[in-house]
Amino acid sequence: MLSSESYVLDELTQLRGKLASYVSSSLKGLFGALSDEIWYMLHGGKMLRGVIALFVAERVGCGDSDALPIALAIELMHASSLVYDDISDGAETRRGRPSYWRRYGLDEAVVTPHIAMSTAISLIARHGGAEAVQESMAAWRMAAEGQLWDVRAKKGLEIREPYRRVVAMKTGAVFSAACALPLYPVGMYDALTPAREFGISLGTAYQVLDDIVDLTRGTSDSGSSLLLLRESGGDFLSYGFSLLREELLKLRARSSRLPGGFWELSVETLRVFASE
Repeated sequence: MLSSESYVLDELTQLRGKLASYVSSSLKGLFGALSDEIWYMLHGGKMLRGVIALFVAERVGCGDSDALPIALAIELMHASSLVYDDISDGAETRRGRPSYWRRYGLDEAVVTPHIAMSTAISLIARHGGAEAVQESMAAWRMAAEGQLWDVRAKKGLEIREPYRRVVAMKTGAVFSAACALPLYPVGMYDALTPAREFGISLGTAYQVLDDIVDLTRGTSDSGSSLLLLRESGGDFLSYGFSLLREELLKLRARSSRLPGGFWELSVETLRVFASE
């Protein structure tokens, strides 16, 4: 008999396929002559945040007509942030190929994400309403602030925010939006707080694990991993895994306040990421 995590993995695989098909069929209508450039921004990623949004949508009864555009919007905004991250880091590759700014030039890489993000906001407004737009903008402001602290940490500047707060902002905020936005079309406002809190913890755990891996490999190129190293006094493995355990305990507790499958979702997404 398959474990509950195996069922969730199968579901996530199916949802990823559904989202990929929707993205492929939608870009031409949304972006016209720019669809190839937007596809380049999106292609090659795991679409984890959009898939999580679809997972939540299935649990709360949000239909595909609203859930898929919201998931695409989340992926558009995340992909846009990666374009800017690569410019900031001077990264020449992303997902095994030239990064967007290397492929299309710095000038286009500055402008095109604005087109993608404004389209994403329109999709959220159309399928989630004004309050969903406010939710998404609050999440992306939080993510941008976290990324700013990350950039400053990478430069060796003093950061007043602790490591856990930086990664909760930098990564957790977008996971929070992925978990909360599908609730708006179905009016499940009473579930917004537990969904947000679950997403924050999942994103935080994801980033802690990512930073541990980078430091272990000696390939760290992010400010958050340097913050982890600094805050741990050099013992990043013990300290990082203690933070990870704390987030897993939070995920266990917070998943109990949501429809079935959220604990399995967190276990499976982190397991797959760790194995990769």
